[in-house]
Amino acid sequence: MYALPASAQLRIVDYNIAQNYDIANDPGGLDVIFDAIGDELRNGFARPIDVITMQELHESGSDAILVASILNSLYGTSSYMAATVPMNAQTLGNGLPGLVYNSSTVSLVNTLAFGTVSTIAQPRSSLRYELRPMGYDEAANFFLYSNHYKSDEGTVNQARRNVEAQGVRANSDALGEGTHAIYAGDFNVYRSSEPMFQTLLAAGPGQAFDPITDPIYASGSWSVPSQGEIFKPIHTQSPATVEAFPGQSHTGMDDRFDFQLVTGEFLDGEGLSQLTGSYRAFGNDGSHQYAGAITTGTWAPSGVTNAPGVLAALAASSDHLPVVADYQIPAKLGVQVAATPMSVTLGASISLAVTVSNLASVVAVNGADELDYTLSASGDLSGMASGIDNAMGGGNIHLVMLDTATPGLKSGVITVSSSSQGAA
Repeated sequence: MYALPASAQLRIVDYNIAQNYDIANDPGGLDVIFDAIGDELRNGFARPIDVITMQELHESGSDAILVASILNSLYGTSSYMAATVPMNAQTLGNGLPGLVYNSSTVSLVNTLAFGTVSTIAQPRSSLRYELRPMGYDEAANFFLYSNHYKSDEGTVNQARRNVEAQGVRANSDALGEGTHAIYAGDFNVYRSSEPMFQTLLAAGPGQAFDPITDPIYASGSWSVPSQGEIFKPIHTQSPATVEAFPGQSHTGMDDRFDFQLVTGEFLDGEGLSQLTGSYRAFGNDGSHQYAGAITTGTWAPSGVTNAPGVLAALAASSDHLPVVADYQIPAKLGVQVAATPMSVTLGASISLAVTVSNLASVVAVNGADELDYTLSASGDLSGMASGIDNAMGGGNIHLVMLDTATPGLKSGVITVSSSSQGAA
């Protein structure tokens, strides 16, 4: 456990905790899991959860409030907040998706519930959250869709999953090209060829991409026993083989049900982007027995001091593994002009130092996009420059010249602008 840093740069989690789990008393150790997610080093940094979306939460929103309380207690803060459940959200069972966010690093702009809920359509409303990294304007907004699709095999269930996926794509496509969107949730999908999965991957403004691009894992029948050893490192359900609480699925690790698919805007390395190599099924390094409990593995990630205890908590507190990914934030433009003298000698060569910096608040350089910028001066000032500054880079100094050829008051304008995506 460590103090909660204020730096931005985002660790986002999707987690189906299971409706019957007693979050209020947390007998299995959600606090242990959340702490370990924050401790794990990836790409050279660790950070607490910034956003966690969950499935199978109570439709009143009470479970999300309990999760926020666990995180606040863990870090000694009050900044974790639960999103309010929209009044129009519906469920035919197994609760609703929910969201908890760290209000010191992200703000919740809007929450939307949508979708046709019926016995022939989707079983629960889709939830869409519009979020914004703190310190940025609407150009840095992103959308997180949280869904719990219809479970089980069969053509009817596949069709109902596809109805929900079609609704999600209609909604995200309407946001237009260039939208940053994450499609998270318990997809209950058994193979990449299923209609709902292909609907999400179909071309269009909201086209989803699987962050797992390795051809060994990215497509196939993820839940077929004969291929279990192949897909074992990406399975997310179920971490238990012995029922730890009533209604827990305890069939062992044999399905890839949980995802954070993203639009292409999250994969271009510009502005808001998912960091390469950060996407993982938390607790799963492929060392466990196929269809066995997650505790049969030897997972020992960097930064986590009690890995066996974390695996035990995963098996005792839910029937899915969390899916975790880290995201860089946009650059933040900072400009400082050195003090100017009150008077100068006629004809003297006078320059002014202008420091241009990337002020994105991060815990590691790769936590923010690079700042691409141009500088120009006008009036009694002259000079042009362009450059790049990484976060934590200290800034670049450029000189602009003051026209001293004639006597009198002098004035000028220094203009610095950034072309970096979503830059503040």
